[in-house]
Amino acid sequence: MDLTAALALLVDDELRARAALEALFAQATLQRDDALADEAAVGILLGIGLNYVDFRGRQRWCGYLHERLDTSEASALLTHAAVGDPAAMRRCGAALVLPYIADDPSLLPPPWLNQVAQALLRGLHNSERLPPSQRLVLAKVLFDHFSMQLDTTAVSRVQAVQQERLLLDPLSPAEQAQWWLLVLGHAEYFGEMEAARQARQRLEALVERHGLKAYRTAELCGEMQLALRERQLDRAARIDRELEGLMPELRAGFLVQCLRAQASYRAFRGDNAMALALTDRLLALCGDLEVPERDQGAYHGLRANILAATGRFDDALRVLQGLRASQTGSQAEILETMIAFVEVAARLDTQPDVALDRLGSALADAARLGYTRFLMTAPALSARLCQLALDAGIEPEFVHSVIRDRHLSAPDPTRADWPRPVAVQVLGPMGLSRQGTPIASAGKAQRKPLELLALLAAHGGGPLGSDQVIDALWPSLEADAPKASLEMAVSRLRKLLACPEAVLVSQGTVALDPDLVWCDAVAFEQLSARLRERLAAGHAPLDALAHDARRLFGLYRGRLLGTDTLTGPMRLARERLSLTYLQSIEAWGQALEARGDWPGALALYRQAVGVDPLAEPLHRALMRALLVHGERAEALRAYRRCCDALGSALGVGPGAGTQALGRAAGAPELPA
Repeated sequence: MDLTAALALLVDDELRARAALEALFAQATLQRDDALADEAAVGILLGIGLNYVDFRGRQRWCGYLHERLDTSEASALLTHAAVGDPAAMRRCGAALVLPYIADDPSLLPPPWLNQVAQALLRGLHNSERLPPSQRLVLAKVLFDHFSMQLDTTAVSRVQAVQQERLLLDPLSPAEQAQWWLLVLGHAEYFGEMEAARQARQRLEALVERHGLKAYRTAELCGEMQLALRERQLDRAARIDRELEGLMPELRAGFLVQCLRAQASYRAFRGDNAMALALTDRLLALCGDLEVPERDQGAYHGLRANILAATGRFDDALRVLQGLRASQTGSQAEILETMIAFVEVAARLDTQPDVALDRLGSALADAARLGYTRFLMTAPALSARLCQLALDAGIEPEFVHSVIRDRHLSAPDPTRADWPRPVAVQVLGPMGLSRQGTPIASAGKAQRKPLELLALLAAHGGGPLGSDQVIDALWPSLEADAPKASLEMAVSRLRKLLACPEAVLVSQGTVALDPDLVWCDAVAFEQLSARLRERLAAGHAPLDALAHDARRLFGLYRGRLLGTDTLTGPMRLARERLSLTYLQSIEAWGQALEARGDWPGALALYRQAVGVDPLAEPLHRALMRALLVHGERAEALRAYRRCCDALGSALGVGPGAGTQALGRAAGAPELPA
């Protein structure tokens, strides 16, 4: 195979191309043909830099080319490359990938490399002699170089010139897939979601039409990252199964990315033993493929995260500290931040004050670097650190962005300050907010969706059976086709919330996703159960429970949906929630009384009567506490307010127990 044929094969079959180029190099060396030997070495380095998965022989080829590069500013290489000379352009491309493959950023002067990149970019505009496959390889080299420098303007220039050539140059399906995979990765990295969507569509069409398994693998590995970041574990499981089916047919270099994706998935799922075994396997493969230590950093970082998730903090720190020699620049800064987060996690339970102080500096560094993915495969541990930071007021805006970006679940699901897309209030008048912004009802079209939302919120967020929902929302002949009406209500609710995944429909049930929707009634019942359980156990001091008590009673703004008239299951839910409020007040009030904290008990009962003036037991609790505290006149006034509230709203008088307290306060006996 001659040089032209070998270079043309780089994208379609990198291994065969590299083998042919190595044979050409050996032949040229024997014949003392320096020009051909140089071209072969350049082609091999471009092949390695095409996918950065198989680095075998990298030291030999990097050393050879480094000795033969002229890095002087007056180098004719730059001039020839800028006017479109193919050999000079290939040599420039090899120079750009050389420091990365050699794992030595200082191997070539950065200012000279910048000149090389600009010359190569001009050459792409000017060269008509460069074969299409080689143009693609060099465009990819420039794409990588400018992306590493975060130079999005230069990246867009490369993309523009290559997109234009795609219309003119015939490329193989694999070459087209290589390009769209490159565009997809760049767009996702820089948050260009529409460009990513279009690139993914083109890539998927090529993969499906031509059975390009290596590119399907790369696509799946990228999808796995997105699925895990968005906590879509069902989607991740499907990706994992497809990767498992593809792996027996893949070359070793592509297996590394598969193993990384599988290890990440298993770590998210909590199968840390299997995740560690997979990282051992991929790191062994990295050794076989001569992957540079710098590039192995991500895999060692994954291993450290898994170790931290299992509580093996010392082992995790040893792994991360061992990377210091190979990481430079921003990667070195991120590494130090990773180490700091593991140190925080290691001290959470043993040295909480030290952990909190260290967490402040770690989050400050992470915010400066825009590094939201610390302890990425340990979401529960990450969420715990975020909650600690929110409690301490540390970097709240950045912490909120971490939670949203990674879809972290709240360690304490009752917390209202955990950033979720949707918040629903049904205790008292209904309230709805999206991303912290209140949503106002907009007419009749939203009536049924809001009724559905209130129904779910009042019943623990669901799941509720479809028949149960239909009976509650369409109890008579109001809906001719109730199942279709339910589907319409779900569709409109998803649209109203602007978060379709917040409403779950599965196997004949409807529910709200608790990771995406916070409901005050759900949090209220959970907090009430927690508080009463701990009071009954009698172990925790009241001061330790006071925070939960304040949160609990602050949630209850009034009866379910305020003054709305309720029927059926919603009326029963109102009664259940009112009873829960009453029982919680009584339990906490009795605990305060038992401790002799009468001012605290009185304040609690007064607040409760103000929130629910029709709850007669609350009036009795207030009157009894006032009498015990010696405030007979105030107890009498409380009795009269109770009579007025019950009489005006319900047309009834107080019960016998309340009347007895009233008489004790000096009220005359009511006529029978």
